[in-house]
Parts: sequence; C-alpha cells; structure tokens
Amino acid sequence: MASSGVGDTFGALGGADTRRPEPPARGRSSLTPASLLIVLLIFYLIVQIKLIVFLIMFALLFATLIERPVLRLEARGLPRAVAILAMYAAILCALVGLGLVFVPLLTTEVRHFSNDAPQMIADVAAKWRTSDSLLLSKTGYRLLKQIEFRLENPPPPTGATVFGLLSTGGAIIFGIIATFVIGFYYLMEKHLFKRLLLEQLAPETRGRVDHLWSDVELKVGHWLRGQLVLCLIIGASAGLGYAIIGVKYWILLAAFAGITEAAPIIGPWIGGVPAILLALGHSWQQAIVVAVFLILLQFFENSILVPRVMKSALGLSPLTVFLAVLTGGAFMGPLGALLAIPFAAALQVIVSDILRARRARMGVPSAGAAAASAGVW
Repeated sequence: MASSGVGDTFGALGGADTRRPEPPARGRSSLTPASLLIVLLIFYLIVQIKLIVFLIMFALLFATLIERPVLRLEARGLPRAVAILAMYAAILCALVGLGLVFVPLLTTEVRHFSNDAPQMIADVAAKWRTSDSLLLSKTGYRLLKQIEFRLENPPPPTGATVFGLLSTGGAIIFGIIATFVIGFYYLMEKHLFKRLLLEQLAPETRGRVDHLWSDVELKVGHWLRGQLVLCLIIGASAGLGYAIIGVKYWILLAAFAGITEAAPIIGPWIGGVPAILLALGHSWQQAIVVAVFLILLQFFENSILVPRVMKSALGLSPLTVFLAVLTGGAFMGPLGALLAIPFAAALQVIVSDILRARRARMGVPSAGAAAASAGVW
C-alpha cells in the first residue's frame, strides 16, 4: 500500500504522462517563407510574360463569348470541332464584309480630318486669342498653336517607325491566330480541364465549385454578348444622330462611340466628348443640340436597351468598373483596361457566392429571401 502511494505521488509530481497527445488543430494554415517565395515567383513570371497572359485571357473570353452558339450548333447534330470551325468561318466572313464596307469610308474620313484639323484648330485659336478669359487667351491659345504646329510639321518617317508599324501589324495577326487556336482547344478540352480541377478538391466542395464555374461562365458570357450588342446599337444610333444634326466626320464619331461603349458607365460619356468638341468648333448652338442628343441617347440606353439586352447579365457597380479600368490599364494599357472589366464581373460572381455561403452558415437570410418574405417581390 505504501509503495502504491509513493508511486502515485511520484507519477503526480513528475512521472511520465500516459495520456494520449491531443491531435493537432485542423483548418489552421500559415504562410511559410517557401510558399511566399513561390507566390512572388509566380507573380514575377506573370508580369514578365504579360503578353502571353493577355492572349490567354482574351482567348478565354472569346471562347466564352462564342460557346453558346457553338452549343446550339452541337445540339443540331454537328460535332463540336465542326461547330467551332463554323463559328470561326461566320466571324471571319462578317469581319471581311464589314471591312469591305466601312474601311474605305473610315479611311476617307481620316484623310479629310487630317487635312482639315490644322485649319479647324487655327480658327478656334483665333477665337480664344480674343477671349476675355486669361486661361483661354494665354494658356489655351499657346496649347492650340503647339498642336497646330505639330500637325502641320509631322516628324519624317524613319526606319524605326516603319519597323514599329510592321511589328505592330505582325503582333495583331499573331494575336488573332493565337486567340482562335487557344479558344478552339479550350472549347474542345474544357470538360477535361474542369474534371482535372474538380478531382483536386475535397468531395464536399466539388459540387459548389462546379456550380460556381458554370455560373461565372454563364454570367460573363451573357455580359459579353450583351455588351457587344450595345456597342453595335449605340454606334449606329450615334452615327445616325450626328448625321441628322450635321456634325462633320460623323462616321469616325460613330465608330469611336461604339468602341467606347465597351466600357460600361464611363465609356458612353467619353465617346460623346469629341462630338461636342467638333460641334463647338462649328457653333455653340450645334454643341448644345449634340449634348441634348447624347443625354437622350443615354436615357434611351439606360431605360430601354440595358434592361432588355442585359436582362440575363450581371450588373457592375460604377466603383467596380472604375477600379477594373485603372488596374487593367496600369497592367496592360488600354486593351487591358477593357479586358479587366469582364474579369471584374467574374470576380463579382465569386465574391457574391462567398458572401452568400457565409450568410448561410451564419443563418442570416439573403437579400432576395428577405425581400420575398417581406412581400417586396
């Protein structure tokens, strides 16, 4: 008995603990120096090969844009490869047709504008020279005279200029071919890529990631197709309105309005600035008419076109568009600014899904469910 008591005392004071060790806590992760180094290396490589990244991103968006028509052709009995090639042929035929019609018109407009621009600037400079505003009569006048001098005395073409034009043309042709090739193989092997990704995930998360992938493709595809339709409608409407009002170079202004429409919210207002400036060079009455026309066109777009064309698409907040344009422009220039907008839409879908899942775990009803229970819908 005594020995038993001594043993108990010894075990209590410092003997070996026979209890099982607690298992390590799960779900805790830390950023190790090695993983941080890998992340930085990947980011550095992306920055260095940003042209390749740009081509891949553009090809994926192009594939998402044409996937719905490809699926319709496939549902009618065409093999997927034949359906993709048929879409490519239709796109190329449409581009060639538009080029044969509009390229000569745009070339003529550009030539006339280049010939008339110095005299137009000289007339505006003469008006500003006698203005009562010191800003216009001093700073504005000097700025316009510098622009007039540059237009009348352009720098002579050099070997570097010719080489730059040739390299730019080669890069555009290479980009088009790469987009078609990458888009073709992505659409052909998308199910394989998707299955390989889902197999790397835990079984309980595969369904959610699969649904999120499909939701992103659906929303972004609707947005891209709707935005393309809006670009065509706004460009044609702006050109018709400018022609009726009598604004010079209305074909160039219509093309610019259609291109800038690709950037939602801020693009339409940017597209209208040159029209107002050209009208102002003619008369302030014409500038007012153009401004009123642009306001009515925006009202028509926001109240009628957007609800009908973009009814199945994802709406983007002005802050999201502005940040996406700034980020994409800083990373890859003007094309990157436009390319960043659909990826911001995809990111918005992902963030919305994360917040919705978080509310569900916390037992908080979503905004839609709360509105439905309150009788708002």
